[in-house]
Amino acid sequence: MVFTGSRYSDTEVISPMAPNGTTPRVLATRMVSPAPAVLSHTVAEGERLDQLAARFYSEPTKYWLILDGNPRVLNPFELLTAGNTIDVPQNRIVRK
Repeated sequence: MVFTGSRYSDTEVISPMAPNGTTPRVLATRMVSPAPAVLSHTVAEGERLDQLAARFYSEPTKYWLILDGNPRVLNPFELLTAGNTIDVPQNRIVRK
């Protein structure tokens, strides 16, 4: 169940055939439109995505905005390598 206002609310629910013959209900791949960076941030040793989200968005659970703003890096641990410069996109308004 995807709740209204979730970033997944517009994502299609599909039922692919699994190797064991079952058809579980799963979300299709969520397509992310490019988010223009508002600023760049150089990662310091020990920083975490939730800490950065709390600093930039006043909400630690919005760490996914930073991930969406840096699609070239798929592994969050690689994104948070000290010295990396990451893009911090504008806070998105979520529909209710």
